Amino acid sequence: MYRVWLWATLWWLPACLAQGAQQAVFAGGSFWVMEALFSDRPGIERVETGWMQSGPGTARRQVVRVHYNDAMLTYGDLLTLYWQAVDIHDGEGQYCDRGREFTPALYVRNALQLKWARQSRARLALAGERTPAVRILPSAEFEPAASRHQDYQARHPLLYFAYRRMCGYPDGGAFSLHPLLTGRSPASGQ
Repeated sequence: MYRVWLWATLWWLPACLAQGAQQAVFAGGSFWVMEALFSDRPGIERVETGWMQSGPGTARRQVVRVHYNDAMLTYGDLLTLYWQAVDIHDGEGQYCDRGREFTPALYVRNALQLKWARQSRARLALAGERTPAVRILPSAEFEPAASRHQDYQARHPLLYFAYRRMCGYPDGGAFSLHPLLTGRSPASGQ
C-alpha cells in the first residue's frame, strides 16, 4: 500500500508543479495601487508588495509579485490589466509618484514572459504615436515590503481611497481581463 501511495505521489507532484501557480512581477508606480489592481480577481491567488532591482546601476522599484493560476489566467491577461492601469509614456514615475522608485517596468521571469511583454509593448507602440517608456527587465530577488505595506487597500480603505484619488491613479474598477490589445489604446478610453 505504501508503495502505491509513494508512486502516485511521485507521479502526481511534478504535474501539479508544472501547471497551476505561477508568478509575475510588475512595477507601475505605487505598490499599493498595483496590489489593489491585481487583488481579488479570479485566478489570482496572492499579491505581495515589495521592491526589486535587476542589477547594479538600475533603479530599485516598488513592485508587486502576483501569484496566479495559469490554468485560469495567462501572463497576457495580467499584462492586459497592467497596461490599462499605467501611464505607458511616463518614464519618470506614475501620476503624482515621481522618481526612479516609481518608474514602470515589467520584470520577466522566463522566455515566455519576455515574448509576451515584448509583443504587447510593441503592439501598444504601433497603436500610439510615442514609444512606451515601460522597461522590460530580468526578474531578480524580490524584497518583500514591511507588513504595514501588505494588503494596504483592505486594511486602510479610506486612506487608500484618498491617496489614490489625490494622486490621480485610475480606480481600476472598469479594468477587465478581456483583451485590451485589439486596437484600442488604454489612454483613449474607447
